[in-house]
Amino acid sequence: MSLKDRFKKLFTTSSPEAPAPEPPGDDDFNETPDSPGILEKRKRKKEENSEGSVESLDEKETSGRFKKEKEEKKEKGKEEKEEKKGADAHRSEVKEIVDHVIHDEERTFRNYINPLFWIEKSRDYKEIRDKEKQGKSIYEILSQGARPSMPYYILTILSCVIATSGLIQGSSATIIGAMIVAPLMTPILAFSLGVIWGDVPLIRISLTSIFKGVVWAIIISAAISYLVPIPEYSVEITSRTHPTLFDVMVALASGLVGAYGYANEKISSTLVGIAIAVALMPPLCNIGIGIGTFNAGITYGATLLFVINLVSIGLAGAVVFWILKIHPPLADQEEVKKRAMYQIAISVVVLLVISIPLSFFMVEGYQKSEAKEGVRIAMLEAFPALEVFKLEPVEEEGKFYVNLVLSGPEEPDRGQVLKLTTVLKKKYQVCEGIRISFIQSLSVTGSKGDK
Repeated sequence: MSLKDRFKKLFTTSSPEAPAPEPPGDDDFNETPDSPGILEKRKRKKEENSEGSVESLDEKETSGRFKKEKEEKKEKGKEEKEEKKGADAHRSEVKEIVDHVIHDEERTFRNYINPLFWIEKSRDYKEIRDKEKQGKSIYEILSQGARPSMPYYILTILSCVIATSGLIQGSSATIIGAMIVAPLMTPILAFSLGVIWGDVPLIRISLTSIFKGVVWAIIISAAISYLVPIPEYSVEITSRTHPTLFDVMVALASGLVGAYGYANEKISSTLVGIAIAVALMPPLCNIGIGIGTFNAGITYGATLLFVINLVSIGLAGAVVFWILKIHPPLADQEEVKKRAMYQIAISVVVLLVISIPLSFFMVEGYQKSEAKEGVRIAMLEAFPALEVFKLEPVEEEGKFYVNLVLSGPEEPDRGQVLKLTTVLKKKYQVCEGIRISFIQSLSVTGSKGDK
């Protein structure tokens, strides 16, 4: 059976459901791979493929051109936005220069058409902007430090514990460590800055931080002094219970340095020394110790000292921030001046009121020191053969006494001593009494033969 007959039989026996394919013709079986029919078909197929590939390349080229045009439009739109933004910024800058930099007497047509005039005013405007950036930096530092955050509470509590321990022990080094850790100075200066800026939220936050820090310090120090037995008050405690006008001067000077340290970055590294000079935590802890030991005298004197430091820092901050113009440069200068003068006036009044009892403390302290030294000199002049073994001023139940211990080979005449003490009491009326004790001294010499 020939190949043609086999194909015919195959097609005739296929499934009746599917239409029988057309059997290949005689030409198909007679064509060879190199026959003209096959070559023609291959040529047409190649042409069709080449046309398809050309169409695909055209589509790709069109798509790429579209994307490129889209990117160019996008870049052009961005450039136009930048140009518009720059033009708006320039117009805004010119408007601010006209509104805030150019004074009324300078608003003339001659100045407006003068390029040098605009160059000068642009330079002034740039300086104002630089000053504004500096002011914002100080504002951010103080506003962040003034917030009653967890670090603020931790530092306040730890510094209070350190300061109370140092005061009870009489350790100056421990107290200095507490001064460095204490964060109370920052909210006080932030309060002054808030007043200058007219920032009510900052004022509120600062006052809240100050109040909470003060309350926590007093409670903790009072609890420690109540639970820990204190046989006698150390010098570190008693020295902070009789403030004088010198404390006011020290607090004002230290407050000025503290505010200037925040306003000037070049001296910010000395803030540790400023924190030591403006001692806020030790007086607070002294108040707590007075409360914990039920001693009104210590509480009263320490409260005066703390208020002095508190008001002095606030006053100094207002003065420094106002003079250095640490406020929005384009703000109304009259309003800034009004707010600054308002805080300065209140602070000065408070300090003057505090200075009244301080002046009495100062005069009384001077009189006591004068009485102590006068007693020593008078005794040595009256009894040149004697020596002052011990001289100690003592306060008992609010009265001042001078305890004097003399030493010498022979006891002085009692009548002469009594007469001298009477004269001294009349001369130094602050002294309630002079208590004199005598210790006889012996001079022992030995010879070579003595054993």
